[in-house]
Amino acid sequence: MGLARRGKVYYVQFPVIDDGKTLRLMPFGSRTLPGVKMRRWKAGRSKEEAEKQEAIIKTRLVAEDMPSKAAAEQALVEAEQTATTFAQWAKAYVEIEEVKALRSYRFRRKQIENVMVPFFGSKRLQGIAVKDVEDFRRALSIAREPATVNVYHNLLKHMLKHAMKRDLLMRNVACLVTAPKPDNRRDRVLTPDEWKMLHGTAPEWFKPVLLTGYHTGMRLNEVLGLTWERVDLEKGRIFLPGSLTKNKKDREVPITPTLRGRLRELRQHGGVARIGGYVFTKDGHRISDSVKDREMRRLCLDQKIDDFRFHDLRHCAVTAMSEAGVAPEVIMKAIGHSDVEMYLRYRSVQPAALDAAVAQLDTYLKTAQSNTNQTPRQATSS
Repeated sequence: MGLARRGKVYYVQFPVIDDGKTLRLMPFGSRTLPGVKMRRWKAGRSKEEAEKQEAIIKTRLVAEDMPSKAAAEQALVEAEQTATTFAQWAKAYVEIEEVKALRSYRFRRKQIENVMVPFFGSKRLQGIAVKDVEDFRRALSIAREPATVNVYHNLLKHMLKHAMKRDLLMRNVACLVTAPKPDNRRDRVLTPDEWKMLHGTAPEWFKPVLLTGYHTGMRLNEVLGLTWERVDLEKGRIFLPGSLTKNKKDREVPITPTLRGRLRELRQHGGVARIGGYVFTKDGHRISDSVKDREMRRLCLDQKIDDFRFHDLRHCAVTAMSEAGVAPEVIMKAIGHSDVEMYLRYRSVQPAALDAAVAQLDTYLKTAQSNTNQTPRQATSS
């Protein structure tokens, strides 16, 4: 096990051999052999985040894709001393410790290699102009939604920002291009029949995942990353640390009696009470985003549920709590919304509610008119 904790920070450590270019993983029992040294990496403040980093680092060591410290430093020096191309800087950027510590590191590395380097390639950093950034956005927009284009745009800003810090650029041209705010609001809420079909036909391993999203409105990463030590079935609470939440703040999520009963069954599955590990698993392993996506697509296709995504369960939960009479401030606290505007974005007004509002208005107007007709007019003096 390469995971260790010192104070509030977790570290990953592995025995490696450094040939001056790359690091190669060695068995833990070989630490006494010549040339084998323990190398340590900072992995984050939560155990889950550290375990992810541990897996990433181990995979790269096994593939001999982890440059030695000397090689990484040399790459930075070479990038700073030459007329750096975007491809050269991209290679140096992904080795910056501050960048490697980001939770989005794997995504960044993949998208830089697959999308950004092929586009900018051999163009010099100093030669990247506003038009190039606009062309980049335009090319991405052909097959991607505006929100996704903005993600790439922000990644480019971050890359050029670090280049400026190393005096490779005088200005960040990506900041000079406006990123339009995407109109990606959704208003999709399941009908009771649709929920019955979706949940009822789901495989047993996926049903509690759907139920948790439907009854709590928790985000996907909050659901899939949930561990048993954060579930208090006696109090009926789920405790989410800031490392899992979008706004980086701790959150306490109340759970319904229905969900509590299902989680209790899940905890006692196999006759042994589970006190650790992930709550939701498939074949003993944590459920990945890709597995979830495939299952959601299959279920919606089979049941002819159009235009529905897992994140829409969050809309379902907010709308249901609101229609049940729960105060907005309580919903915002449970869901993790920091402002009323975001709450209203997720609170969908259903046709039945509009019909009820019109009926109430009609009753009110008729009553008011009736009261007016029944009120005797006062005589006026001549």
